[in-house]
Amino acid sequence: MSNTATKITGERKAKFSPDMENYKVSLSYEGLSLKKGSEHKSIADLKRQYAR
Repeated sequence: MSNTATKITGERKAKFSPDMENYKVSLSYEGLSLKKGSEHKSIADLKRQYAR
């Protein structure tokens, strides 16, 4: 059993990134929207832009 535990920790898990359309719908439920200049950017680009 210890071998399977080490195999799992050695693998990298993929990070979750939502689909942009789903992200826009989620924002609209919260009463928010993307700026016109940010519409064509990816979520990773937006995170980098608004990181503090």
